[in-house]
Amino acid sequence: MIKLSPIHFQTTYPLSHQYDAIKSRVSEILGRFLADSSIYNFNDHDKSLTFTSERLILEKGSGRQRILLLFSNPHPHSLQWGMFLSPSITGRQNLFWKGMLDAGWFKLPEINPSAERMAEIFLNLDYESPFEVLFYCYYSFSTRYPEDLVKLFGKEYFNKVIEPEAREGFERIIQEETPEVVVTFNKGVYNLVSAEPIGKYIDRLKAGEVIRRKIKDVDNDGPIFLTYPTGWRYDLNHQEYRRKNLEKVKDLVLRGAEK
Repeated sequence: MIKLSPIHFQTTYPLSHQYDAIKSRVSEILGRFLADSSIYNFNDHDKSLTFTSERLILEKGSGRQRILLLFSNPHPHSLQWGMFLSPSITGRQNLFWKGMLDAGWFKLPEINPSAERMAEIFLNLDYESPFEVLFYCYYSFSTRYPEDLVKLFGKEYFNKVIEPEAREGFERIIQEETPEVVVTFNKGVYNLVSAEPIGKYIDRLKAGEVIRRKIKDVDNDGPIFLTYPTGWRYDLNHQEYRRKNLEKVKDLVLRGAEK
């Protein structure tokens, strides 16, 4: 059972007549994480599902360039550990952290901090960087894989409730937090919020291209960048490819601030 942290929040989905069908699928899709009632809590009486999610948004700014890191949806394992992109079940660090550190986006005050300590570091801006970094998930509900959202809730509930709510939440966070730049690691989310969708892109990144477009339908001139997925390791040189792309994105963001 998780200990709620400052980056956690809870939401309730009223499921109504779809409650029984959704609940019948949940064990297969969520697996062992379903047993953690602090993440998922089905209420048979009012046919609703209350769940815990995560976002790391600062209460007040620092004057640094504000960057929004945009992910698809939380992983229940990270919720249990207390921070986005927590170490794997075997204790292996998520590739995201090495890539961002190697590319110089930020420098941590200590080596290999715990997930809980990592949340404190970013909430308190206790890291060296020209940026203040926000962490946000497009979809609030946590699953092991993003595609499990439609499998669990079904197309009707997903299209009528979850997707519109996600779009509204993203537009609100852009308007309220006014990030100068959004960086995402998920092509599906990029295509939902970018003014121009993209097809196959990994080879384009490997060839040195930087993928960026305007964010559609929001009053914000900042671009959205698409980089490698957080778990991408399907090349012998995956760490170097990731570092180079993230370094290029970082340098473009910094040059934009100098104009």
